[in-house]
Amino acid sequence: MLHTERITMLLSGTGPLSTSLSRFCLSTATLLRLLTLVLEGKTAWRDREGGFLCNTSVVGCHAACFDQHSPIAPFNLYCLQLIFLFTLALAVALLHQPGPPYLHSRPHMHFLSLLGKAIIEGLFLLIAYQLYSTRPSETTCSASPCQGLVMCKVLGARVSDALSLLVCSCSAVSLLVCFFEAYRSLTYLSEKLVGKGAILP
Repeated sequence: MLHTERITMLLSGTGPLSTSLSRFCLSTATLLRLLTLVLEGKTAWRDREGGFLCNTSVVGCHAACFDQHSPIAPFNLYCLQLIFLFTLALAVALLHQPGPPYLHSRPHMHFLSLLGKAIIEGLFLLIAYQLYSTRPSETTCSASPCQGLVMCKVLGARVSDALSLLVCSCSAVSLLVCFFEAYRSLTYLSEKLVGKGAILP
């Protein structure tokens, strides 16, 4: 039972003060992203540069245009996101060590962990939107060492775009759940401050 609790904490990034439904949703969203990166990342996102074609033979121009079009590979961005999330989840798991009952008397730490998770999810959603939502299938490039204006086209991006949408959808769900749990936590803290002695359901 304790082992399962630890795994749930690491996947959800929240402690025992969260509802079971919220922890299930957060764990599922994290697990889906992890499986997507492990099973499909090496194939769907690996050869993005190979599907980026430009009408030039100038050495180095193709790579420069690809870097301009896609400064951060989706696979790298989503891996970095999971690293941040698991680092936060590990801190939460270490904070909620079994034993002393001080855990349940510190709901402010629960709120701060939710806030941190929401910031990570929201920040990476914003970055993904800025980088990938407005990228056209055809683009022009004049980066050095290209000679003049170069036309480039993205081929075979449907699978990787679908996977990116899945990952971003999981982040959006996690963000909404974090907002819900943060609201519960703030309500509990405010009621506790006014002396009502509320207990989280």
